[in-house]
Amino acid sequence: MLTFPIRLRLRKTCKDVAKIVITTLVTLLIVYYLIIPSNHRQQSVNINADGRRIFFHETSGRGNLNFRQCCAIESVAKHNSGRPVQLLISGDRLDDSTGPWMDILKDHYANVAVFLVDNGNYFSGSPLQKWYENGEWRDSRFRTAHLSDYIRLVSLYRHGGLYMDLDYVVLKPLDEKLLHNVLLVEGADGKQLNNGVIHFEPGHRLIKELIQYLAAEYDPEDYYLHGPTALTNVYIRLCSSNNGTAGRIKRKSSVCPDVSLLSYKHFCPIGPPFWHLYFEEASRQSLSMINSSYGVHLWNFLSSNEPIRMGTRQLYAILAAEHCPITANRFNQFIAT
Repeated sequence: MLTFPIRLRLRKTCKDVAKIVITTLVTLLIVYYLIIPSNHRQQSVNINADGRRIFFHETSGRGNLNFRQCCAIESVAKHNSGRPVQLLISGDRLDDSTGPWMDILKDHYANVAVFLVDNGNYFSGSPLQKWYENGEWRDSRFRTAHLSDYIRLVSLYRHGGLYMDLDYVVLKPLDEKLLHNVLLVEGADGKQLNNGVIHFEPGHRLIKELIQYLAAEYDPEDYYLHGPTALTNVYIRLCSSNNGTAGRIKRKSSVCPDVSLLSYKHFCPIGPPFWHLYFEEASRQSLSMINSSYGVHLWNFLSSNEPIRMGTRQLYAILAAEHCPITANRFNQFIAT
């Protein structure tokens, strides 16, 4: 005769437990979506093919940006407000505790999107998946640079767009017509191409050829092979039957009418031998050298330890104050430069 009350109590207990579970789940969801920033939740990359986008890869794994990197992205976003600007950060999480970079990019520039990249998923299904999974690159002293050289090609082939390294400062709007299916000639001698600024539409044959080349060629001890050297070799092989690596690369190729070459003056007006000019007091000569350029290259692999002196006549400090003003104003909030 006690069965009926026991059943009622069991039903009531089950309902109470269900309410507690549901309430807990709802509370967790509210905390998850309202308190934890969306950028920290993002685990996958869903990017549409878009030849108009301008994008960057940060491959150190630390999950944040330093001052120079934030300045690079702000300068692009500031001068190209009508184009999507995408930052892809490789790592397990995004870390905005070491500087104001996230606030600067997300709160002030509506055209900027930040993506957290799982490298394994990103390379999966690409011809470079085996290279990534073999993991030889992880033991290289150049692993961050090599990962950057490879992952940008996956991005270019799948999604297209204008890729830029994070040690540039853009000085004016980027001409979409000029910077279309384009490679940058690195120096005045015209013998080598630069992979720090490169635009291609999705699926372009030159990028496909370059990916196939790098899938078969890897040297963990060579800094340049997988970047400028590989790009130069593939371009010569694919686009110029009359040129050798010892000669100047022709600006126009009848074999590759769908690829343009751009003078170094557009983005590298001050070459590697003179990188120190960016960290010295601006002179009439140094200012005239960059006057007509779309951007400048800081050659970070040479200059990364140079101090930045905001508020002085240092050339880089002047450029930062004008072209990434929000980043420049919050310079002291960056722990590392």
